Amino acid sequence: MHVGGDWWLHLNTYEDHSPILDIDAGSTSVSVCFDGSQVTAAVVEFARELADKAAKFAAEAERLHARDHSDAPDGQERGDGEAA
Repeated sequence: MHVGGDWWLHLNTYEDHSPILDIDAGSTSVSVCFDGSQVTAAVVEFARELADKAAKFAAEAERLHARDHSDAPDGQERGDGEAA
C-alpha cells in the first residue's frame, strides 16, 4: 500500500466485540478485525506485534524526516518554495 497525502486511519471499539481498524490510502482500503467473538492469546499477540511494528515504522519515518529537513531554514521544509 502506497501512502500519499490522501490517507486516514480510524479505530472503532465496541463493548461486546472486536475492534475494527480502518486504513485508507488513495483507492486502497484495509480493515483489520478479529474473527469471532473470542479474543484468544493469538489475537493479543498479533495486536501487540502490529503495535510494535507500527511504532518502529513511525520512528523510522521520524528519523528520515529529521534527516531530510535538518538543514532547512526555520519554518521551511527542504523542497518548499517557488521555482526560479
